[in-house]
Amino acid sequence: MYLTIDFGNTASKYALFTEEGILHSHGLYEDLSAFKAWDLKGCIFSTVRKEIPWLTGLDCPVHLFSSSMNLPINMGYNTPETLGTDRLAGVLGAKFLLTQWNSEIASLVIDAGTCITYDWLTDLGEYLGGSISPGLHMRYLALHQQTGRLPLVSHEVFENNVGKSTNESILCGVQQGVWGESHRQIAHFLEKYPNGAVFLTGGDALFLAEQQKTRIFVEPLLIHYGLLHALRYHETH
Repeated sequence: MYLTIDFGNTASKYALFTEEGILHSHGLYEDLSAFKAWDLKGCIFSTVRKEIPWLTGLDCPVHLFSSSMNLPINMGYNTPETLGTDRLAGVLGAKFLLTQWNSEIASLVIDAGTCITYDWLTDLGEYLGGSISPGLHMRYLALHQQTGRLPLVSHEVFENNVGKSTNESILCGVQQGVWGESHRQIAHFLEKYPNGAVFLTGGDALFLAEQQKTRIFVEPLLIHYGLLHALRYHETH
């Protein structure tokens, strides 16, 4: 079995894989005692935090995922040393799933979490880069913190085009901004790669998916599939 761990900005999660596929996934707390009962062949973890997370006591090789590993993609990013490992794992996850489906096509990976990232992988397996923008809750917080009187609103889906109160106006502006941004990113990608696949992951993935008119694959464990792909490739190359 393989253990993958993703230490995100606001939450951490692990996934346990067998040779047949994913066995279990859950939120992670800094108590690895339960993992010792499993017959682990290897562990790989990704982190976007400055501090390397506490990971000791596992009876298997433990790998820190990074762009310096031997990976099954070509790097077209100018500064791979600054590339967020969650972004890189996401495109690897898309490549892994497309390979399982016997499909070698380009992919756009949208990770809607603390930030919203858009990352491109060509049909030839070249990672081109992408873009980073504030996530939903970061936008709400910025409006509150960077102004004198705007309130901090709680997220709820607002489907009207006009807000009739300050709270509704904030919900309207933030959500239409995110929807418009994602629509433009997807349209630009599909213009370049008409047969390409669009993947959505992250805590706000379903919110974005409900507003899209194109076919989208929503995969909450996309980063973990990417980490698994990286670990298996590392073991054999």
